[in-house]
Amino acid sequence: MKWHIHGWTRRSVCLTIGLGSLMLFACNSGSGSSRTRGEGASESAGGADTHVELLCVGDRINNPTEPFHYSYKYSGAAGAIDNEADITPQAMDITSKNSSGTHTYHGVHSDENSWNAAVLDLSSLRFTGLSARVDSLNGTSALVPQGAESVNGYNTTKYAIDTTRANASDKRQFETMFGKGSFEKGTVWAPSDGCAVKLFLDEAIVQNDGSVDKGHYELAVMKK
Repeated sequence: MKWHIHGWTRRSVCLTIGLGSLMLFACNSGSGSSRTRGEGASESAGGADTHVELLCVGDRINNPTEPFHYSYKYSGAAGAIDNEADITPQAMDITSKNSSGTHTYHGVHSDENSWNAAVLDLSSLRFTGLSARVDSLNGTSALVPQGAESVNGYNTTKYAIDTTRANASDKRQFETMFGKGSFEKGTVWAPSDGCAVKLFLDEAIVQNDGSVDKGHYELAVMKK
């Protein structure tokens, strides 16, 4: 199945995310593949080999190979989202809360329409934009490994995210993409395949009119 912009995708699709008058162009191709960094991007000593991604979580939701619990939370000026789902290869049970209220949904993998509706229920343009921004930090000094840590049933590497502490070249690249004063700060945990299983992140993205879109994100994939 091929999703449009409202769904999850990793089929060499380039995501163009509108952020005020700035456009982020990020491409992902194939499972576990590294992003090709543009001309002028520096590879800093602390993060040259780092690879962390979030879009792969959509693959896990769409094609689960084992039972897990999924949690995604966002809060900011745009409102709040709180998605929780128990997912197995056969079915998923979702509880979703936002400004319109709370709803639940039971998706069955053997029923294509039911499963597609469940996957779409957990998709989010804001999450897609966040995924692209995190991907843009790979190989930069803004993403620094902190050592091994067992999290949510996975053996992971813990990474600190802080664009304000990046070297001058990487900081300039980030602010060119997202506006001077924009930042990403947080922590992410990922196994050797780079697919995040836990994340806490605060961000500020400067808009075209000078306003600042601030948001707080939490993500967890927990093995059951």
